Amino acid sequence: MVTRLFQDGRSFAATLLLIFALTGCHSGPTTVTQLREAQIDPSGSVKATSPIAYYRLDSMKGSSEVGSSTYELTGGATISATSDSIGLPDNHFALLDGKDGWIKTTQMGGIGKTGSVMAWVNLADLPQKSGHIFYVAGESQSGNDFDLQFETDNKLRFFGAGGGNVEYAPDPATLLNHWHMIVATMDATAPLKALYWDGQPVAQDKGVNNADKKGQFTIGESPVFTGRFFNGGIDEVALWDRVLSPAEVAAIYKAFTIKP
Repeated sequence: MVTRLFQDGRSFAATLLLIFALTGCHSGPTTVTQLREAQIDPSGSVKATSPIAYYRLDSMKGSSEVGSSTYELTGGATISATSDSIGLPDNHFALLDGKDGWIKTTQMGGIGKTGSVMAWVNLADLPQKSGHIFYVAGESQSGNDFDLQFETDNKLRFFGAGGGNVEYAPDPATLLNHWHMIVATMDATAPLKALYWDGQPVAQDKGVNNADKKGQFTIGESPVFTGRFFNGGIDEVALWDRVLSPAEVAAIYKAFTIKP
């Protein structure tokens, strides 16, 4: 199996890393098909971790890669392509105008005591300069948040289950016009919230009060806390009803960034 994966063009070290992460961190058995998908198409590394929704955002509307939910771009949201791909040549992504463009989904709730959310982002402007929050993704609900966003001090914050927020301040010099992978996790049983930036843990906080999310999952704008339109590119958005482990987050990032 290792030989066949190595022949697909990945380095031997990258192959071993991905095999270790997928087989060592996921509760269910990882199949040969899942391993080969993660090597040939990096989206396989996401699907192997059993998300409840996964939107690749390569068309104006479509279906989740898992489950039965759908998505649709609205307002000033278009599909664009870039040679600065994340995992695949000529990658397509959602380009949002920061004014009225966002992405609706039919995913409702699904988050109980634990959850995780992932998105690749490429900011076209800084929230501080634009003068408003840039919403990335989540299920907004007053007093019981599950919201991932960049605020007007340019810090990334994740509000999880009414227990305050956990924050991270990216380097502004690398924030604009660069793709970054963000993951946020919430565990109301610990309690603990955590943020990951480009596959690495960067912040955590113990404040989590509530859980059991029932709101609509949206991308690029909150339908509850409105006027937070994201300005830039968003891609590869996924939602889990469990906490991703640090090794799983690192494996997904490696799958998208290690080139043949």
